[in-house]
Amino acid sequence: MLFSSLTFVWFFLPALALIYYLMPGRKLKNAILLIASLIFYTWGEPRYVVLVLLSILVNYVFGLVIAGLDRGPGVKASDEKGPGEMKQDRKRLGRKKLALAVCVIANICLLGYFKYFNFFLELVYTIAGKDGFTPRNIPLPIGISFYTFQAISYIADIYRGVKPVQKNMFRLALYISLFPQILSGPIVRYNELEPQITGRRESISMHAYGIKRFVCGLAKKMIFANMFGQVVDRIWELPLEQLGTAMVWFTVILYSFQIYYDFSGYSDMAIGLGRMFGFTYQENFNFPYLSASISEFWRRWHISLSTWFKQYLYIPLGGNRKGLNRTCVNLFVVFLATGLWHGASMNFICWGIYYGIFIVAERLWIGTLLDKNPYKVLNHVYALVVVAFGWLLFRVQNLHQAKVMVTAMLVPKAGLWNLRIFMDNRIIFLLILAVCFCGPVQQLFPGLKKRLFDEERMGVLDVAVMAFLLLLCTMLMVSSTYQAFIYFRF
Repeated sequence: MLFSSLTFVWFFLPALALIYYLMPGRKLKNAILLIASLIFYTWGEPRYVVLVLLSILVNYVFGLVIAGLDRGPGVKASDEKGPGEMKQDRKRLGRKKLALAVCVIANICLLGYFKYFNFFLELVYTIAGKDGFTPRNIPLPIGISFYTFQAISYIADIYRGVKPVQKNMFRLALYISLFPQILSGPIVRYNELEPQITGRRESISMHAYGIKRFVCGLAKKMIFANMFGQVVDRIWELPLEQLGTAMVWFTVILYSFQIYYDFSGYSDMAIGLGRMFGFTYQENFNFPYLSASISEFWRRWHISLSTWFKQYLYIPLGGNRKGLNRTCVNLFVVFLATGLWHGASMNFICWGIYYGIFIVAERLWIGTLLDKNPYKVLNHVYALVVVAFGWLLFRVQNLHQAKVMVTAMLVPKAGLWNLRIFMDNRIIFLLILAVCFCGPVQQLFPGLKKRLFDEERMGVLDVAVMAFLLLLCTMLMVSSTYQAFIYFRF
């Protein structure tokens, strides 16, 4: 079930909201949300709900094990403990680390089998020089990358003592499977959501704001992402060697806006749905195309993923505490992992390496040049060009496609296709709007941005705009079959 489907917008969501608000007490409300979340996930892939339940069970058990290993004979200063007590502490810490490692490996193995098994098996065949590789038919369960990372967040927070262990398995199930973010994020860390499971409070203003954010996200998806996506897919079906320089640049630019409005639209919808039911999620986008460097871009793009990697990979590796060289290595490892997280293919690995190189280069010397550059607009141009080539790597199916299209972008050629076939007046108009609303308008008119994110204000104008956008989106949902979110692949 998609957020941008008639079934969800006009049947599932209204029915759930009605039942939810009629339920007395937090326990019953949480029970309704858990049931609805499992129905939501089961709707599209019934058999894979077992994986979600397995993830919940495994992390629940290991959470209890890790918490149990924390219970020692008493709390004393280290200099007050005898040799026997200190030895017991070391053993207990070793067991605790082992339990954490086993649980994390179990989560990664679950993700790895469905997402990476064929890729690594093919890689082994290639390295060994063997032919005859036949990939197994292993469909990728939607949302597995997201709820697996949330599960790891839970077990890591328990290990570090950030939050106490969750003894109520149903509350843990609600955290991992909560329907707004289970399919495509944002990735919600356990220490952020745990207090809200039992301690949140709903209000009319929160519900109204949630509807506003949901409708804005739906409009991003239906009006911009879907329209651009249809054109991009048509061009991508053409023989790539026949595409000229202008056509390739047009396609990459169009895809850059498609993926931004697609994913930020989904995030807005998820945040809005969360607010409808009293949850506050971390913002996932902060107008990334306004960035003046690649480091800034990644502070603004998919913020929840960047934050997750920072908390659970970059800092444990040592962060920036062990000198410049080690910092650069840690940054490169993080972006390599980021690329691998997005997909099991060489183009995603190269995409991660590509950004890792620029992030490290900015830390070493490019960042200094950007700071000293008196013409700040050139910094923005640099960031946008680097990001455009990055999206090309992200979109291609293999490295041969990447080579052909990069060559076309850098070496001018005419091509066999007229750009006007695809760049009609409707697309030009939508492109102008897309450029305006991806940051420049909000930057020039701060009051507009404040109004969009204001939870307390809902005037007649807001209601009228939301009603118009919802009607327009409904018409587009009825007339179009192009619905899928890009990040459902991950």
